[in-house]
Amino acid sequence: MNNIDDVCRTDTKVCTKCGVGQPKQNYYVKSGKCKSCVNEERRVAYQKDPTKIIQRVQKYRKENPEKIRDAKLKQAYGVGTDYYNNKLAEQNGVCAGCRKNRRLVWRGKEVEMALDHCHTTGKPRGVLCDKCNRAFGLLDENITTMENLIEYKRKYQKLR
Repeated sequence: MNNIDDVCRTDTKVCTKCGVGQPKQNYYVKSGKCKSCVNEERRVAYQKDPTKIIQRVQKYRKENPEKIRDAKLKQAYGVGTDYYNNKLAEQNGVCAGCRKNRRLVWRGKEVEMALDHCHTTGKPRGVLCDKCNRAFGLLDENITTMENLIEYKRKYQKLR
């Protein structure tokens, strides 16, 4: 696959640094260099001046919170911010559990509600506030336990 014409006819690119033809998924979107070469350059730059790299990353994250959130959702659940926003809109902007619009304030910063997901399949479901998300997780998503707790609450609520 050394012929440039062959490379152009397939889903392959030639890295501008190492000169090796590779599948296009081995490249970052706007880079002529393969991911291996880019990652090696980043490693070397970090070793030279880690403070500079850390500051650049912190600045980018501060200036692009939506991009960061979208990337995290895609990495963790295979969906982006659009999915989250659509789910929240379907729920009329409230938690699927308590039906309240609860935002958590943590370290002086407002945190969005969580995208709930199945721990077996990893697939996303709906949007939960922090309290409901934690409760769901602490109960191991066990419906029997939840029903037992409801029964327990009703039993002792009558005694008041």
